[in-house]
Amino acid sequence: MYSLLLKQAVIASVVLPYLCTAFSNNIASSESNHQRVVIIGAGVGGLATAARVSSQLPNTEVIVLEKNDCNKLGGRCGSFDIDIPGVGLFRHERGPSLLLLKDEYEQLFTDCSRDEKTAKSYGLDMKQCIPAYQVVFEDGDTIPIGFPRSKCAQGLSLDEIKDIQILEQESIRKFNNLEPNGFDKWQDYLDTCAAYLDCGLPNFIEERLDVPSFPAFLREALREGRWPLQPHSTMLSSLFESPKMIALASFQDLYVGLSPYINKGQMGGGVLRKTAPAVFGLLAAIELHPTNKRAGVFAPVEGFRQVAESIYKLCIDNNVKFQFDSSVTSITDEGVYYINKEESDTEKKFIDADLIICNADVPYATETITRSDHSNDEYQERYDWNDKFDFSSGVIAFHWSVSKRLDALNTHNVFMSANTTSDAEDSWAVLRDDDIQSTSASSSMKGTPFNFYVHRAGMTDNTACPSGCDSIMVLLPCQGLVRQKELASLPRKEAMEAYKQQFNTDVINNAREAVLDRLSVLKGLENLDEIILNEVIDTPQTYADYYNVGAGVPFGLSHGLGQLSLTRPGAKSKSHNNVLFVGASSRPGNGVPLVLIGAKQVTRKATEKLKSMATTAE
Repeated sequence: MYSLLLKQAVIASVVLPYLCTAFSNNIASSESNHQRVVIIGAGVGGLATAARVSSQLPNTEVIVLEKNDCNKLGGRCGSFDIDIPGVGLFRHERGPSLLLLKDEYEQLFTDCSRDEKTAKSYGLDMKQCIPAYQVVFEDGDTIPIGFPRSKCAQGLSLDEIKDIQILEQESIRKFNNLEPNGFDKWQDYLDTCAAYLDCGLPNFIEERLDVPSFPAFLREALREGRWPLQPHSTMLSSLFESPKMIALASFQDLYVGLSPYINKGQMGGGVLRKTAPAVFGLLAAIELHPTNKRAGVFAPVEGFRQVAESIYKLCIDNNVKFQFDSSVTSITDEGVYYINKEESDTEKKFIDADLIICNADVPYATETITRSDHSNDEYQERYDWNDKFDFSSGVIAFHWSVSKRLDALNTHNVFMSANTTSDAEDSWAVLRDDDIQSTSASSSMKGTPFNFYVHRAGMTDNTACPSGCDSIMVLLPCQGLVRQKELASLPRKEAMEAYKQQFNTDVINNAREAVLDRLSVLKGLENLDEIILNEVIDTPQTYADYYNVGAGVPFGLSHGLGQLSLTRPGAKSKSHNNVLFVGASSRPGNGVPLVLIGAKQVTRKATEKLKSMATTAE
């Protein structure tokens, strides 16, 4: 405990002040002989793009403007601490809690480090979670899933390997109890998903041609019932009999903001909008396939803030400059207007730029800071978003610091409603129906079908909480914010107060009561509310306030075929010649690894444009 507190004290007294002040002075005066790139937002996309551009064009001045203070470095990819006197420090994740496609993180450091330092050298240590998940059903059935075939490579002790093997055998038995030959059917499904992954990732996500991956993809796609563009539930219903098996095979659709179930009232069963196509089974392969080289669920040691802080250090090594507490209010092709909130008089500033890369959420940015038809001050902070897009679900997040260990929970837990096919389909309504009021206080959620996720950080990383305690995060899907156009012209603070009313105390209490009831099916969680020492609650309004995300949804735009690949907002701005976008709502999509891939693609476009501009200037 003492060493943990000492470490936190060092971070607070040394590292964070350095983060807040590093290279933040006099950035408005351009170096006449150098091109300048201004990056709006120090989220993962902004940080990764800054590191890449600066490492590839070392004579280019790269400046990052971030509206929040240094404690929110990384945007949604960050952690926060709760210090309870007499107990200790609890760490909670504000955004992602599981790490996928580990090699994408490692490649960033390999590509950008000037002295061949690795991700681990910068402080990013990634530990695999085995099993990847525990799935918990309403009736109390549980099943651990996600066991890599090779366990010795994970640095586990013989005792740990033995315990995992016992769990794996239990998992196989439970699969076969769900339906005859359940485990064999599961493995067959994952193999199909792996073929989708091996072809889809390079060709459609990374945008690089990989011809050898097509034969296996086509072989699986042409098998009976496995056409990748049909609704996910159509494929799964042809493979599995049990609603629980279908739930196990489809819960990852939540991450891309889609329901797996066919919508018979829409073209193609809804796959253009809010129904997941079967190809998104590749998400199951990313997390759960036993032998695929890119598969596995990991946890960053000391939390996801280590991801952001490690990339920040990489940026500093590449001479990237940062200014925190700097809220961009308007973008032009010549530069950006921003407010430096560190100044006592909220100083208004303009910084010129050859190229602007916007890491702010696309629906927010295109409706506020890139618009040129605002009649009022360029320095007025506003909040609004383009609601013509389809969005992922909102989230009500409960962050609980608890006084006991909750050993019935794994690191990653998914609670699914799947007693019947009807219950399973209804549990996804919040992702499917435009007019759903799932968080309405007028009707209780308790007893209704719904799905949610629980993260127990301390099981994998003992730095997350004091000994004998646990840090718990519950993510409950909900409706996003309902846009009120009349709030767009108000000062940002007034708009945020108005949007806060969409998730009032009654709504929160309703959600909490329903979640606690579902958690009580596990041993030791029957009276969980009695051991909660501290509670922090995030709603879509919270995410909107902290991160300027459209509709307050932390996952950004959904990934129906109408907003996927070439149909998703691209990097190039439609209204500005010198503006590019990077982040979860632009191409290729949401989730940290996809944002890191997007940063590579945007960097390529940025360097090409800057080189072209330099040639023209000559």
